[in-house]
Amino acid sequence: MMTFKKTPPGAAIEVVMQTFNPLAPALAALVLALMTTGCGPMEPQPWTEVRSTFGPLQVGEQLVYYDASRAELIRVEPTREALAGELTTERVKTLSQVYVLDTPGDDESVYVLGGGATPQLRLHNLVEGGTRTIALNSPYDRAHSDPYGEFMVLRHSGNQSGDEARNLNEVAVVDLREGADESAEVLTLFSRANAVVFAPPFELEGQEYRIALGLSTSEITLMDLDAEQSADKLRAIPLTVSQADTPRTPVQVEVVVEEDPQMPGAVSIFVLTDVGSDITQIMVQPAARADSNRRLDIAINQLYAGARPVSFEVLDLEGVGRRLFAIDGAQPRFTMVDVLSGESDTFALPLGRAATDLVRFETPAESGAGSEARLMAYSASDALVAMIRPELITLSSETPTVGKSVEAIRLQAAPQHVWVDEAERLQRVLVAHNAGFSLIDLSVSRASYISGAGTLSGVVVHEGEAFGVYENAAGVVRLEIESGRTSSASLDLAARSVALMPSRDLLVIDHGGAGGTLTVIPTDDLQTSQARSFFEVTRQRVLSR
Repeated sequence: MMTFKKTPPGAAIEVVMQTFNPLAPALAALVLALMTTGCGPMEPQPWTEVRSTFGPLQVGEQLVYYDASRAELIRVEPTREALAGELTTERVKTLSQVYVLDTPGDDESVYVLGGGATPQLRLHNLVEGGTRTIALNSPYDRAHSDPYGEFMVLRHSGNQSGDEARNLNEVAVVDLREGADESAEVLTLFSRANAVVFAPPFELEGQEYRIALGLSTSEITLMDLDAEQSADKLRAIPLTVSQADTPRTPVQVEVVVEEDPQMPGAVSIFVLTDVGSDITQIMVQPAARADSNRRLDIAINQLYAGARPVSFEVLDLEGVGRRLFAIDGAQPRFTMVDVLSGESDTFALPLGRAATDLVRFETPAESGAGSEARLMAYSASDALVAMIRPELITLSSETPTVGKSVEAIRLQAAPQHVWVDEAERLQRVLVAHNAGFSLIDLSVSRASYISGAGTLSGVVVHEGEAFGVYENAAGVVRLEIESGRTSSASLDLAARSVALMPSRDLLVIDHGGAGGTLTVIPTDDLQTSQARSFFEVTRQRVLSR
């Protein structure tokens, strides 16, 4: 099943513009706010100092910084030659007064949102060298990228300073596809969007669709990105019966575009809010009436998902259909819902506290053919984690199955971060603690503890190996996931985040610093003697040792 979950903004670099003071130095007009996600390859922590250079952002096997004082991008290309020579850098002119620097869903490009008095969106192709500039009607300071690289939606945060009046319900839709207009389509949503989620491309009755969802308090606006008629472009979907009801804020969205055999010809959107015990199912399908002035019909269904659902997953289970699994934020329990009938049952979790997180992954099937879905429920304040086998969970009206459907695994300490390796024949889950980490072997339901220098702050997983750095520690660790063997290398400086260049067998460790400090070390020879550090990488001269 392909799903797209709404998560907080990614490792985008946001440069927040302050009110200009003509007596202050130009550099004091910029303060950096870096926003991080769960476990991306390069996860820089926020910088609180006033800087003129911000980054890095990983784009494929390159790193990109933004130099605000020169309005330039600095492209850094780590190669094996850097282990014995210099680091390759290149400067590219871009916009000034930048709000956001991020990648539009590919491994080749970056976009820059800013421009000051002449607001623009500029896309730089770092591989082919081309640039595309889109003039904007307003200085938008938030951007949401389609994971499939076809669209962007820009909006206002409401935090900008200045005297200009701005309609916070307004968004700009940018079509990134080849041959699209060099301008943005401006839409006024029914409510101010606090976030935007893109549905994967899907097809209904031979017609291709691209939609985005503007998430607002008590409402979702469906944007039909390819619609030609004005009636189709925007659709308001209420999350409350009346405006007098308690406001609801969406906290998780799942868009399931695979066809449900029990409900053919429809796409389902599942929405969890911060209030209530229901999850809203929004069903989208082609208009049933030929004379309809809209090309999509929308139906809404409420699914009871337990007393206080805080996270959920949607699974298509062979022989039973589409099921929803939600963990309860008040008690250690979870609820399974049959989406078609709405029937639900609640089950206990073998945890000491209510679960706060639910992780889904695939493991090799016991039969040896194909894979099976697994769910892991856990709390960041409990050393117990619960493994759920969804195919063995039955409703009270169904015949019980044979097998252990929910199993507890005790860790050395409470989990802080979780990474899953889904490579073939590997059934391992990597869990970071406040000190060290554990490797859970799903085949025997046991966890092995590996001591470490602290909490893993950044991890990259590739071909059965995991590489990580510790918070505020000067070192990098390598873990062979199947065997559990480890090796490590000491560094001269504390690491901030880590990036992997797989085709070059290189790790790049970011140490921060005003001009950027990086260490390059080969993954196939992880030794301190093989590491090389580069200082002031964004300056005209690159110093190394």
